[in-house]
Amino acid sequence: MLDLIIKLDADFRIKAVQQIGKNPALLDDSVCTGLIDQQINHVLGAALKEQGIVELSNKFFRYQCVADPDGSVLYLSNNGVLLDFYKQIYGHIAEGVQIYDRNGNFLFANSASEALEGYNSLNYLGKHLLDIYDVNEEYSTVLTILRTKKPVANRCDRFKMKNGTILTTINSGYPLIIDNNLYGAVVFESDISVLRRLKTRTFNLEAYIGSTDPAGQPAMYTFDDIVHEAENMKDMIHFAKKVSLTDSSILIVGATGTGKELVAQSIHSFGSRRYKPFIDVNCSAVPGNLFESMFFGTEKGAFTGSVSKAGLFEMANGGTIFLDEVNSISPEIQAKLLRVLQEKRFQRVGGSKYIQCDVRVISAANENLTALMQQQKIRMDFYYRISTIKIDLPALKERNQDIILLAQNFLQKLCTQYNREQLTIAKEVFNAFQQYDWPGNVRELNHVIEYAFNRAADDVSMITCDCLPDYLRSLEHVTCITARGDSTKPVSAGSPGTFDERVEQFEYELIRHSLNENSGNITQTARGLGMSRQSLQYRMKKFSIGE
Repeated sequence: MLDLIIKLDADFRIKAVQQIGKNPALLDDSVCTGLIDQQINHVLGAALKEQGIVELSNKFFRYQCVADPDGSVLYLSNNGVLLDFYKQIYGHIAEGVQIYDRNGNFLFANSASEALEGYNSLNYLGKHLLDIYDVNEEYSTVLTILRTKKPVANRCDRFKMKNGTILTTINSGYPLIIDNNLYGAVVFESDISVLRRLKTRTFNLEAYIGSTDPAGQPAMYTFDDIVHEAENMKDMIHFAKKVSLTDSSILIVGATGTGKELVAQSIHSFGSRRYKPFIDVNCSAVPGNLFESMFFGTEKGAFTGSVSKAGLFEMANGGTIFLDEVNSISPEIQAKLLRVLQEKRFQRVGGSKYIQCDVRVISAANENLTALMQQQKIRMDFYYRISTIKIDLPALKERNQDIILLAQNFLQKLCTQYNREQLTIAKEVFNAFQQYDWPGNVRELNHVIEYAFNRAADDVSMITCDCLPDYLRSLEHVTCITARGDSTKPVSAGSPGTFDERVEQFEYELIRHSLNENSGNITQTARGLGMSRQSLQYRMKKFSIGE
């Protein structure tokens, strides 16, 4: 079926796009308008041929080019390429598939059927079923379907082919009906060998469900492991999933602690290379004099003490190599890596033969590489080679609504890991977290929660302000009191002393005031302040209260 006609001028520029057939809405008008005056080679992504395949607006078309007095005309069919796809799909089906017309004449068979019965389907095209098989008409699955117009399921057929071969198969067949008219039949056939393969596949599936980690591969992060609610994170993950299905080089840019490796592993886990190696390397930790040997490997005798050893690119073949802190690589090394990325081959140090490598490269940087290019610390050609796709990771302060979700997630994991009753986090702590800028991002938040978990007394069920690290605690006490609406008057802005001295004065007055309200009862005072008895006693001793 013809769907599109594209007319070209003598310079192979598109001058008209016409949609025809039953699918006039295959392309939006804006897409058709946007094609006008474009070079056809640019649209095809390759040189124009007499026939080929083109992708337009995420739809595939098979085209045929015909010369015209004013230029050329391309005739495009969406169904044509789909038929090619369907034929390839049939080739991957484990069961044998045969298709017959309404009269029982052979139309098509997949490669599994040819292997099962040992024939070439081209030799059978147009022949009647009874000319191919020596079978009783009443016991033929195909003829039964054509006669009754009803499906036949799991029938065991034993028959002799014209060449004398006897076959026993399990067949299921279905009528091919369009607009209530019978046009033919399709039959799926299996023998013992096919059933064994299906059984093996089932066992493999059960093993996969029991342990989703590929053999020899450590557990990898997936997009499901990224805890988030923020819209900018949702957009980032949606884009990352799309590019995971390509082989384009990806550059992940984000501040320290934003989770660049987590995203890199998720891209690898989501893509077609998920069962191949994922090799990660911190480029800032690789000495310059060892860079080539580590990345490209060595041959015995290349230098004193050298042995034949595969490098990182060789180890990652078929999979992904993750270059973390790629901005730390010197321009000299960038030039050597660029050659590998362009030519997809390399030589071991001391070797003479080239080694082909099929590796997807994901890089990460915690600096602005555009600024580094201006400082000539990053080669322009290297930057454009590794940044075909660029993913920007938002800082934690840019996804503020995720802070509470992440903190609770980290705390829950710690409680589970150490078999402790689940702890909660006080509202005042959350209020303080929202005020903090988190320069260390998600990694810093994780460390803060781990510190608070270890500091919390065994008899408490809540993480409170006094469990936080010192650099947060002083600020948190001011936030805690403000959140509770405590009647204690804070130290005025004009009070003398440094920030820490004023906070300590505030803390001293608060504890004294609370102890007076509770008649000196330490347990009740600690409960009222949301801290453990031990923490209150520590502060009382620190400020010499009650001595």
